[in-house]
Amino acid sequence: MNDAQFGGQVAALLDEGLSRVDQDVLIRLQVARKSALGVAAAPRHARALVVAGAGSATGNGGLRDWFAGPRLWLALGMLTLAISGVTLTEFGSDAEADAAADLDLAILADDLPVTAYIDNGFDTWLKRPVEPQQ
Repeated sequence: MNDAQFGGQVAALLDEGLSRVDQDVLIRLQVARKSALGVAAAPRHARALVVAGAGSATGNGGLRDWFAGPRLWLALGMLTLAISGVTLTEFGSDAEADAAADLDLAILADDLPVTAYIDNGFDTWLKRPVEPQQ
């Protein structure tokens, strides 16, 4: 069954149903139809914010359309987040490297014998509280 046949069957069923409708109901339906057509023909006002020069009428402005309105703020936010993430990662790596270098320097400058580095209790010795030297 194609579209034309289906449309013909629907029209036939509607015509058949129309023959059983009261005259009073038909008048009310005609009034409602005229009212609906009047509302449909009335001009409508858009309820959206439109930025002047935000793109072409066809919407094929390319990058200009993509970066108009909320998308611009989303793109700027994502760019800011990416830059701050990279910056924090770099500065965090430097801080960790500095801490490791300080620990290495403290170990090498200490009067600890070489055999202490292979001792199982070395971690315990590192974690002990430091006593002030007199």
